[in-house]
Amino acid sequence: MLKYTIKIKRSDDLTKRAFIEIIFKGKRFKEYTGIKLGLNIKPNYASTIPQRDEQLKTLEYEFKKAIDLNIYPVNLKPVEKARKSFSALELFQIAISNKKKANLSPKYILNLESITLKFIAFLNDSELKGNIENIGRNRIQEFLNNFGSTASYYMIVRRHLKAIYSEINKFNPYDLSVFNNTDKRKASPVLHKPYLDNQLQVVLESIRELHPDLHLCCILSYGCLLRPHNEIRLLKKDHFKNNFSEIHLSGSENKSGKIRIVPVPKFVRILVVPRLEKLSNEDNIFSGNLNAFNQYYFNTAWKRIFKKLEPIGLIQNNQTIYSFRHTAAINVYKKTKDLHILQQLLGHSDMIVTLKYLRGLGVHNTEELRDVMPEL
Repeated sequence: MLKYTIKIKRSDDLTKRAFIEIIFKGKRFKEYTGIKLGLNIKPNYASTIPQRDEQLKTLEYEFKKAIDLNIYPVNLKPVEKARKSFSALELFQIAISNKKKANLSPKYILNLESITLKFIAFLNDSELKGNIENIGRNRIQEFLNNFGSTASYYMIVRRHLKAIYSEINKFNPYDLSVFNNTDKRKASPVLHKPYLDNQLQVVLESIRELHPDLHLCCILSYGCLLRPHNEIRLLKKDHFKNNFSEIHLSGSENKSGKIRIVPVPKFVRILVVPRLEKLSNEDNIFSGNLNAFNQYYFNTAWKRIFKKLEPIGLIQNNQTIYSFRHTAAINVYKKTKDLHILQQLLGHSDMIVTLKYLRGLGVHNTEELRDVMPEL
């Protein structure tokens, strides 16, 4: 039994970073996240003390398990030996287990697991029981070719399988060039086609009559540039601050991983405040209680409404819930001509992602952008 001590170091002040202290083989380690173990555990991104404490306990448990399995710390020679002893099958299983513990959408996890199980079924017994390095580029390519009905489908499967290989690489260093050298296929991107100025109000009014919750979601997406499924759907009354004029999201509550403060325009407040006044602080603004609707709630509602509005010409193909966010982004850019402001409002960590939103303006590359953004 390995001898070590492991303790949670914390305070009641959220501005002070908490961590796990490990004393092992005469060395002291501080671990703030689960990144070294390939886990998306980030206590210091929590918005409340109880949430942070819960994540710290999870982090403590995972590092205890890693030490007992002799896969921590990562710089000791016994670790390398332990890593090499894993069979390919065991590595795939560990990777899926790690992904399930990460803060990822259930649908994405389900797809990752499905692709991995198909890959496992494709490999023979000797490949599964042997070293993962024995599974060469040609075997991976042979598997991917089974999903070549469309370029989009092929690339989705390739991305999912690559995510598993990348996860394995975190705790079992692996030459990813074997996977990276597999074929890529150019898929046509699906554009969230923006709404025209004379179309926007009509579409919103139609949605309001058919589904008030979806209408509020679309208004928040357009007015506050929030993402529908993983930001708007999870909003509580307590997210609205300063007399409901701002929405505050912690790093764990939005895609950027950083604290985000979003202004709430007057036309949004008029719609949302009557709901908020009836709720307790922890109540979800759509369900009216502590539990948010499931992750498919708005997708399901949109599909039903699209079937009604598209045949009569109110909504066009490739116009989605996200199109409201894209439309707002284009309108902000037209007024400000400032990509940095737009990037902040959208909560993007990378300017390249922000540029993609401007495809609705017919701007596709840096040469064209120079005409509208001289500073680029």
